[in-house]
Amino acid sequence: MGLDVRTVARVTFNGFSPCLVFYSLVTVKLNGSELLSLGAFTVITILLMGLLGWLIGWLLRLSRLDRAALILALMFVNGGNYGLTLLTLRYGDEGVARGVVYFVISTILAYSLGVLIASAGRRTVKQALAQLLRVPAVYAVILALVVYSFDLHLPGPLLKGIEIAAGGAIPVMLLVLGMQLADLRQMEGLKLAWLAAGLRLGVAPLLALIVANGLGLVGLGRAAMLLEASMPTAVLVTVLATEYDVRPRLITTIVVLSTLLSPFSLAVFIAWAGL
Repeated sequence: MGLDVRTVARVTFNGFSPCLVFYSLVTVKLNGSELLSLGAFTVITILLMGLLGWLIGWLLRLSRLDRAALILALMFVNGGNYGLTLLTLRYGDEGVARGVVYFVISTILAYSLGVLIASAGRRTVKQALAQLLRVPAVYAVILALVVYSFDLHLPGPLLKGIEIAAGGAIPVMLLVLGMQLADLRQMEGLKLAWLAAGLRLGVAPLLALIVANGLGLVGLGRAAMLLEASMPTAVLVTVLATEYDVRPRLITTIVVLSTLLSPFSLAVFIAWAGL
């Protein structure tokens, strides 16, 4: 008997991912003003891409599920295994320290607002809000903020165990994507998938540049934020789509297309923006 993709997705959703969120939050170390600026950039760019997805979905008269899928695909990027790896290669630990801010806030929003959007694809807003209270990552955020705010020191073995589980999150997310691909006999919703990939890789970097200039970001923080915001659609969105049954094959198609095209779009944007 083979593994069921929904089972693996749920293990990731309820086990590995909360550990990743918690560990990333309690270990990030930046000064307050820079953290605030980078956090503001992250929230603004993600919300603007979500608004763009909603507007396009409304203009194209997409179904409720297709609109939810488009919004999720545009909002959340592969800022972890892809984005942080690129930042490591290009800017070293200092770049990664800033990129982690985008990754952590994006993950928090994915497991709160993203869950709400995914749930609303098949549920009422009230039911979606109720579903949000069952998401372990939400409580991981609350606990991490308590630890970070009061400078609490966790026992070494406990933190090490959480670190190990957190390290497993991204590989298992990639496993979920691979399982989806193995079951993807033909790409689904190619027209919408191409549109989503184009918006994610073409429009998002330009929008991010406008936001960065508006906030006055400079130096390494600016470069790290622009690269993170230009990443392809997150594998995490596949996990959400599978968990809440929001067109998972369409989402997988978008993830595949945007990931395959991203080396070209990133190369052009890096050269053009001088990153």
